Amino acid sequence: MAAFGPDFQKYTSPFLYEPNNPAGLWVALALALLLIIANGILQAVAGTSVFSIFFDGGIGDPKSIIKAFIIGIFPASVLTAILAWQLAKIRGGRPWEILALRWPDLGWLGWLCVVGGFLVVMYGAIFVFVTVFQIDLADYTPGPDGQSPTSGSAGLVKEAMFDLANEPLLFWLALPAVAIGAPLAEEFVFRGQLFAALAQSRAGFSGATLMTSALWSLLHISEPWLAIGIIFMMGLALGALLIRFGSLWVTIICHGIWNGLYSLAIFGSLSP
Repeated sequence: MAAFGPDFQKYTSPFLYEPNNPAGLWVALALALLLIIANGILQAVAGTSVFSIFFDGGIGDPKSIIKAFIIGIFPASVLTAILAWQLAKIRGGRPWEILALRWPDLGWLGWLCVVGGFLVVMYGAIFVFVTVFQIDLADYTPGPDGQSPTSGSAGLVKEAMFDLANEPLLFWLALPAVAIGAPLAEEFVFRGQLFAALAQSRAGFSGATLMTSALWSLLHISEPWLAIGIIFMMGLALGALLIRFGSLWVTIICHGIWNGLYSLAIFGSLSP
């Protein structure tokens, strides 16, 4: 494999994304809403099953319920991705093209540059954001057992991941859900068919990136405003990567590595 593949080297024609969605904008919006609802139902079913197997707490134990639902993200997300593939066939659509699932030829060093560049941009943006607004990250960091900081909630998912880090078996069950399941489903929903339909409309590439980022961040409304802002910035970065390289696999992998590294950092910080 070449160090830098042809898709990475196309400097003169940088936009490799070709939106193709015969379903149209309104149908794509309806399908995205359907996928979000279906994913919620599937996650509830999977989470309830996980809760009954691994947790002894009663139904009134909210922390255990949230942890079970996080673990249940993986099977729910795989089924959501399969459903997204099937729905992309509406009106004669070709899922492989609509969802931009071609594998990009970046080369091994190209992949390192793309993923590394994404991480650098994200951490740099967070640093600027925190510095400009003088944010104390301690106000958004849970305690070692997942308890909320004194300033308020650090976010349901974040607090649950801190709590899961104290239970290695459950943590390693949750890691694939966070690092593989969530990126797979979320990228299929927001930067899949919906992005293609928006990019074909008057919104264009810029509008599609802004709108899908906003919708994606609002999906995390249970999290504090800082997390929502970071998710919005990540949506902008992932949208730019999709447009540049024309492959949803780039956004899925970058999204997954971000989630995975953050989860492992939590686990490493709390492990004895």
